Amino acid sequence: MAKLPTRCPGCGAKLVIKTLECPSCKAKVEGNFEISMFCDLEDRDLEMLYLFLKTRGNLSEVAKILKISYPTARQRFEEFLRKIGIEPAFPKDKITEILEQIERGEITPEEAEKRIRSLK
Repeated sequence: MAKLPTRCPGCGAKLVIKTLECPSCKAKVEGNFEISMFCDLEDRDLEMLYLFLKTRGNLSEVAKILKISYPTARQRFEEFLRKIGIEPAFPKDKITEILEQIERGEITPEEAEKRIRSLK
């Protein structure tokens, strides 16, 4: 089944659903139904949401599944939250600073994880 389009191909405006139909009995429900914000997410964001729920909110497990570092998983999750209108729990500047310290070899990934967790 094709992914639900959420934007008008002509002008880019957000679409509304006018009719829902039962494939079994062909009953129809008509009206103006909004499309959920989750239908508008990119595949990468849907994957992050799915894995976050699957792991019961354990970003360390999400990182393992995606084969990325914990700080990278945390950063992607924060980006996902911003896309759905939730502001991060702590400043992005702090995470960026910690990630840069890893890149410069000043701290280990384990130390970075501790520092990021302490930002909560």
